[in-house]
Order: sequence, then structure tokens, then C-alpha cells
Amino acid sequence: MPSASVDLPLFIPAESQAEAVARLFHLTGAPPQGRGEKRAVVALRDALGLDIDISATNATMAHKIADELKVDWSWDYVVRNKVNLHGLNALLEGATWAVHEGRLSKVPTTSSPELHGAKWAAFEPARSKIEAVNRISALTGSGPERLGPGSKEHKRVLVNLATHLAPHLDTRLSKTKLAAALAYEFDAPWNDQCESTGETISLRGLNVLLAGAERRLGKLGKSHVDFTSPAEEGQALASALVDVWRSEKQADGTKRVRWDALKSIQWMVDQGVTNGPNQSEWQGFYFEARGKAALNEAFTPREAQVATRFANTDFDYSLNFLWDLKAHTSAWWSPQTQSEQRSSPDSILNDKAAMELAVAAGGLGFLMVSGRAVSDDDGTFTQWHRDFKARQGKTPRSSNSGKSRRRKAAFEPSHIDVFFVPDVESLLEARERGVLKEYSQGRQPRGSDGSVGAPRPPKYSLNTAKAQGTQWHMARVEW
Repeated sequence: MPSASVDLPLFIPAESQAEAVARLFHLTGAPPQGRGEKRAVVALRDALGLDIDISATNATMAHKIADELKVDWSWDYVVRNKVNLHGLNALLEGATWAVHEGRLSKVPTTSSPELHGAKWAAFEPARSKIEAVNRISALTGSGPERLGPGSKEHKRVLVNLATHLAPHLDTRLSKTKLAAALAYEFDAPWNDQCESTGETISLRGLNVLLAGAERRLGKLGKSHVDFTSPAEEGQALASALVDVWRSEKQADGTKRVRWDALKSIQWMVDQGVTNGPNQSEWQGFYFEARGKAALNEAFTPREAQVATRFANTDFDYSLNFLWDLKAHTSAWWSPQTQSEQRSSPDSILNDKAAMELAVAAGGLGFLMVSGRAVSDDDGTFTQWHRDFKARQGKTPRSSNSGKSRRRKAAFEPSHIDVFFVPDVESLLEARERGVLKEYSQGRQPRGSDGSVGAPRPPKYSLNTAKAQGTQWHMARVEW
């Protein structure tokens, strides 16, 4: 490993296997190919130019790659020949250093095989459909985009493109025919692989249109979306997050998104998330871990990344601006009484000092999912969770109030709000108007021996009701 004196980029470990895999794909230049670690390890092998047989187990291949990266390898990083989160983070950290030192070259690839030849050589393909439609929209200044049901792109993306770059085309054409006409206009190759069933454009097809439009405008070679404002970026990120979870028919016949506590906790366990599964507020940790993985997979990061660590706090994500993911319970639903009770509009944010530093450095935003909690009225989840923690050797700790928190058997998100504080002056104004206020955390819970918990530094809280319709509320994306 490099010595401590070498000027290295700050490395922040991935919180889940899915996030680690997405970040490895980005570092190697390989397009995302699912969340399994095998393809990411193979992509890292190729980026390093190593001759390791593809039939080797994940563990064997990872060990050889670690040697090349000069990373200390431990067999604690392997479970049944698969690389766990600790191992993926070791490879990710080594790869980050290798990129910084010029020892790792991105794998030459394109998500659209149609784009071969010298004139397309500079093209940087979009990693996902949500990134593709936003990059296309940015070329025409048409604002942030989201995907429709079934991850389908909206026809307006193509209509806006035609209006700005090929106004003579008939925008009344079907979506696939309009796409083919645009490709012909841009002298870009189009074939059946660019389309999917149900009048849908594939990622390959969107990349063909993106490449053609960039070439027409002399912008071929851009690798990311340059959102011009926190509002635009936040809306696009929120749209990408909403697309992760789809509404499903529930027992009462209605369609809505539902995060089951047991399934969400099991997802975190499977992904190697260590803290969230044991928390009573599991939904916040689940949203953060799965949301970070989705954003890292959906959008290509900037080469010069926005800082995400301030004081002792790691904020969740940055593209052109800094963001943190939060979950807010707006109401409680009791299955036993079939009644709903509204919750406090206040949502606890982050460490006060860290937030002030982040705001001063360029602003700080929040992608806040709101929804109703389903109360664990019969105690089934509460007992399961106690048993789950006991199996891990976790000793219950008494709260300072002596009261047990109400447990959530499920969480049903309804929308994601985008909040952003651009500078210190704006933060002070938000405090004056009661949108932000200091929140005293009190002490840590008592120890298992009954000892008084240590004091905790203050945080900020956001009054979601007062924030609505203000300069700090940038957008809302509904499910």
C-alpha cells in the first residue's frame, strides 16, 4: 500500500455489496452488469490487464487482484468462495489508489455495439436509462427527466430532441419510429436491438441517440450530466430512487410501495450492511443503503468529485452537489384499529457542526422519503427482531426515558422531497424561520450494566411542513 505521506484521494467504504459493485464498475469503465460481485471482479481484472482464468473462483481471482493492487488480503474477506463486503471494499480502495496513480486503465467498452469506428471513439455511454434520458434532455435544456412505469422513457424526450435539432421531423410518429428517424438524421446506426417490446427504446438505442446528438452539437466525449442547479439534479436523483421500488398490489386490493421490515432487514444482511439490520429505525438505513447503490449504478460520477466528508460525518452521495438520504415517518397506520395518526413534521438530520461545514463548502441537500409506518400491533416483528439481535450477541440497552419505541412492521413510502441549503446565509435564514432548528440528542442509551450513556453532540432537524413551498424545497417526486 502507498505510504501515508502520499497524497491520496479520501476513500469512503461502500455500505453495501451493491454499492461496492456499482463503484467498481465505474472505476473500471465497464457498464453495470447486475449486482453480483463476479462481473465486477472480472472487470477489475481486465482493467489491470491481468491474465487470470475466468473459471477461477471469485475468491481466487480477488486474491490475485489484491496482490496486484498491493492490498493486504485476508481470508476473512471470503465466505464460501464469494467475496464479502469487507473484501469488496479492500479491492475498491486499492482500485481507487490505482486510478489515482495511473496503474488502472478503463476497459474500452460501449453499451451500444452499433457505435464502432473512429467517429464514435470519444463517446462515453450512459450507464442507465435514467442517466441517458437526463443527458439527452440536458442537451436541449429541457429539464430533468424521469422514467415511466416499467422503466419506460417518455416520448417527450424524443420530441424535445427533434424540436431542437431536427424540427422538420414529424413528432406525431410513434416513439420507436421517431427514434429511428432521429438516428437517421444524426447519421447514427439504428437496428432492432435499439428497440424493445411495447414501444420502448432500449439503453442501447438511447445511447445511439445520445451519441448522435452529442456529435451533432460538438459535445461528443462528455461522461456525465451537468445539471445546472440543485433543483434539477435533486429531481433527477429522486426520480432514479423512485424507480427502484415499484407499486405492487397489496392484500386490500390497492397498489402501493411497501417495505416489509423482515425483507428489508434481510436485504441489508445479504448486502453486508452491518448497522442498519439491528436498528429500530431500519427503514432509514435500508433507504440509505439501497438508495446509494442505485444512484452509484445510475449516474456516472464526475472525475473531480464533490467532497462528502465533513468533521466526522460522511454524507451519502455527490454528483455536482452534495446530498444525504433521509427517511421521514409522516403518519402511523394501525392494522388493529384500522386508523391513521399523523406524525410530527420534524425530521432529524445530521451533526450540526458537520452540516454547517458542508453548507459553507458549497451547499447540502436532502433526498427525503416520506411515508406512513405500519405499526407492529401484535408484536410479531418486535419479537422476531429481538431474537435476531440476540443471535448476534446483541444485548438490549434500556432507553434513557425507560420507554420502548413503537416498532414498524412495514413502511409505505409515498414521495421523495428534495431540500437544499445553498450557503451559510441561507442556513441562518432557515433557522430564523423555523425551517431548521437545533436538535439536542441527549445521551447515548444506558449501558448493559446500567451506566449512564455518553453525551451526544447536537444535530439539526428539519420541519417538513414549514419547508414546503419555500426556497429550500426544490422538488417532490411521487410514487
